[in-house]
Amino acid sequence: MITTRPNIGFAGLGRMGAPMARQLLEAGFALTVYNRTSLVADAFAAETGVGRAASPRALAECCRVVVTMLSDGRALLDLLDGEEGLMAGLSAGDIVIDMGTSGVEHTKAARHRLAEVGAHLVEATVSGSVASVESRTLLIMAAGDAQPVASAMPVLRGIADHVIDVGGPGAGAAMKLAVNAIVFAINQAVAESLVLAERAGVERPVAYDVFASSAVAAPVVLYRRPVFEHPETAPVTFPIDLAIKDLDLILELGSTVGARLPQAETNLAAMQAAASAGLGAADMGSMAVYLRDVPNIPGRQ
Repeated sequence: MITTRPNIGFAGLGRMGAPMARQLLEAGFALTVYNRTSLVADAFAAETGVGRAASPRALAECCRVVVTMLSDGRALLDLLDGEEGLMAGLSAGDIVIDMGTSGVEHTKAARHRLAEVGAHLVEATVSGSVASVESRTLLIMAAGDAQPVASAMPVLRGIADHVIDVGGPGAGAAMKLAVNAIVFAINQAVAESLVLAERAGVERPVAYDVFASSAVAAPVVLYRRPVFEHPETAPVTFPIDLAIKDLDLILELGSTVGARLPQAETNLAAMQAAASAGLGAADMGSMAVYLRDVPNIPGRQ
């Protein structure tokens, strides 16, 4: 088990990754970073004083533990592969902590590839927002073989206060998809109900005040309020195209394990329709924008 604070590698300094890396710094870990867009890593290193690796291989060569926060499973495998990939610099016993939504199959493939060099994969999927990272209220769902998970725990607790061990290999990737299936259902329900209230004559801020004070006031309803109230100016935090990618993974897992997911199927169809209407790059809160602009309700005259 890791009992001291080792040099931690961090790959993926995006919207969620950068504040996660800062939490590790604040927790006292030495950090070396890598980002596919080198200017991002340069800026982060200049701001924080951390080391910067020129390649994934160089990152692995100087770190026993590497945290990844990437866009999807394909990006994770790309990071691992090649002469300058992460695997080329890893040694037996090293740990890769994947915190992105990589999906079950890509997670399994990454675990098998790492095993070829004697390294371990720990799944550490997350639920929350940038604000959750900054306030240390992010939820981390850890999974994998027992010893690597135990070794990774000090690092995970350097990022967030709430870490749940959800089981063995594959459980973290699956649990993340299960959580996101609920998030997408809530998003669609809020979008529909907000438009319903508006069409019935209730002002948008008033309707959202009611949502935020009612039985439906889940954290995601509260922290996503700006994108529903002000979709034209609020920053994009979860694009519709990314939600479609996750919904495809959710339905793929459902098919594999024999779980019927009619709600996820409905949400995917709605998101695909919005993307086809040109909203793919918009935040998924823009489902309400799409619904406001639908000229006719199907089946009604």
